[in-house]
Amino acid sequence: MTIEIITFLGFVFTATSLIARAHERRQDVLYGPYIQRRRPRHPLASAMHLTAYAIRASGLPRHVEQIGWKARHVSCFASAIIC
Repeated sequence: MTIEIITFLGFVFTATSLIARAHERRQDVLYGPYIQRRRPRHPLASAMHLTAYAIRASGLPRHVEQIGWKARHVSCFASAIIC
């Protein structure tokens, strides 16, 4: 039990330190979006583009849309019961 607590606290400390370091670097004048003609980038832009591409390639939005149309009847039925 004690080792899990120590491990968890170590993980939280490491994650907090890395996030603070990244934020500090982003706010720095030499590396931040303050330099002329430098586009401000989102820190996770490449991961978001990769995720969006994977979702589009998998056909997931089409399936979710079909499930949404089927689940619509369930929500109408549930609201009729509540009323």
